[in-house]
Amino acid sequence: MTSEDLCFTAGGERLAATRIVSRSGKAPGVVSFHGLGVTANRGRIRYLLDHLAEHGVSSICFDFSGNGESSGEFASSSLRIRAAESLAAAKLLAETEPRAIIGTSMGAHLAALVSPAIRPSSLVLFCPAAYPEQVVDEKFDASFVKFNNRVLAPEALRASPAFQALRRFTGDLLVVAARQDQVIPAAVIDLYLESAALARTRRVIWLDGSDHFVHPWLQQHPAERAAVLQAVRDTILGLPERNRRTEPA
Repeated sequence: MTSEDLCFTAGGERLAATRIVSRSGKAPGVVSFHGLGVTANRGRIRYLLDHLAEHGVSSICFDFSGNGESSGEFASSSLRIRAAESLAAAKLLAETEPRAIIGTSMGAHLAALVSPAIRPSSLVLFCPAAYPEQVVDEKFDASFVKFNNRVLAPEALRASPAFQALRRFTGDLLVVAARQDQVIPAAVIDLYLESAALARTRRVIWLDGSDHFVHPWLQQHPAERAAVLQAVRDTILGLPERNRRTEPA
């Protein structure tokens, strides 16, 4: 396994990225979208991407504008801007490899949103957030956070663009959700599964004891981490017989 830092541009911003290449040398077929917040960055998912590389799967992760090592101001970004950056990152993926998107929180919303354009064979969503159409151009300032917290009720999200896009998804869907998530209600997870009615397989893994910050939690809980890594690996490698179930909440 090798890794290489690089940059690409989107909307006039310079976005920092890392390419993680497996020993096979295959070009990346997986792209990862991190979550919302000024401290979010591409490094939090490396434990998972390194694991995939050990099993022959190469990937790309990057910092959205205003995060990590990328240019731009966090408070000047928006969901629409980040959707465009997501599509720009996907252009770094190999054309010939089966494609997969891994998204965390806001990144999961974006993964579902852009899936019709990227056409991944699998989606892996960690503690997926969802946003209504009316906030796509809202800047990520204090008012966005306040409004976001107010409208996250499932009834207000049923028409979310992410769910509309997910209704066309026909690949394998894996959702990793946290029992003690104080940000994403369990009913939002239900909406993700409901919206993916055409998916070849759907699976949700519930993590008892985890809060919304699922990646640090997994790294401190080896048994759960091993189970999630295997599920992610199986989903991306196209082993649906292991994932052809929806686990009860």
